[in-house]
Amino acid sequence: MLEIFGHFCFTYNHKMSYLRISYRIIVFNVLFCFACNSGNADKEKIKKAYNSLKENEASVLFKIDNKEFYSPQSIFRGEIQISDNLFSMTLVDQSEARTIVNFGGDKWYSQSPIKKEVFVDDQGGASIKIGKIIDQEKMIGEGYQMIEGTITAKEFSKEKMVFKITGKAGKYSDFQQPDKYVPVDGLIVYKMPKINYRNITEKEVFHSSDNK
Repeated sequence: MLEIFGHFCFTYNHKMSYLRISYRIIVFNVLFCFACNSGNADKEKIKKAYNSLKENEASVLFKIDNKEFYSPQSIFRGEIQISDNLFSMTLVDQSEARTIVNFGGDKWYSQSPIKKEVFVDDQGGASIKIGKIIDQEKMIGEGYQMIEGTITAKEFSKEKMVFKITGKAGKYSDFQQPDKYVPVDGLIVYKMPKINYRNITEKEVFHSSDNK
């Protein structure tokens, strides 16, 4: 009887282990396929956006709390300030909507790919502000600031910059209140950006094809 019981326990445990492994494989495959599909969708968005832009124009595609934040008709123009320890990009569209991206660090441009983490209490690090005017007559706006997340330069050259932004944000007036945080998912595609170099040269910034 004990031998039968032991055999049953061994068989049961073996089957449960197999099921657990199978479940993990299925979950991994689902997540992998989702990541691939998401990456392909981003590639299509980037290609379409870039082909529609002129020199010093940008497409800023943000979903905040799972809703499109900017109008599909928005065309942003702007300027980038670059130094050896700072990258600062300000983009403004025809209705005065505005997106500001800042990050830095010693020789930040040498990282490949360029990737920066956003923290709410990191005043000297990466930051993203996203805003628009919702009432032109009363000049009432709606703005968000990222409190945590990641900025990744998918492409980085003087001809084309593409940034992928993911994380959480809060309304600019009360972004430090945790109950106000909402998910953010964005793409910035900038064609032939206007760049001002401070204490660094173009060659130093775009030194490697790995950043392009």
